[in-house]
Amino acid sequence: MTNSATASFTVDGWDPQATEKAEATEFSRVLLTKTFTGDIEGTSAVEMLTAVNETSSAYVAFERLAVSVGGRKGGFVLHHSAGENGHHLIVLPGSGHGELAGITGTAEIVQDDEGNHTFTLTYEL
Repeated sequence: MTNSATASFTVDGWDPQATEKAEATEFSRVLLTKTFTGDIEGTSAVEMLTAVNETSSAYVAFERLAVSVGGRKGGFVLHHSAGENGHHLIVLPGSGHGELAGITGTAEIVQDDEGNHTFTLTYEL
């Protein structure tokens, strides 16, 4: 059975680790942390790699969540990829632990005009 959980989150930390410009494209490594409230409660730590130039940008990231979802405590890893073809968030198969062991699914992040983030997880357990 497919379930859905929605939360808002804040970015608590944004720590650029390295930046390198090769030709016209800038590469960056960023560590960030988040706090989730709503149907999903807890925190996450993200390691992100970005590439940005005058005409496009893309990133990949792995996000380690320590959360409660639907009353179940545990965690999982979310694999992010974004670029010209959109933004894709997938639960890394086999990464669930605690009461979230076996979780699979996808997620979506929407940012409103005021900069508030909404996170929706569509999952199966």
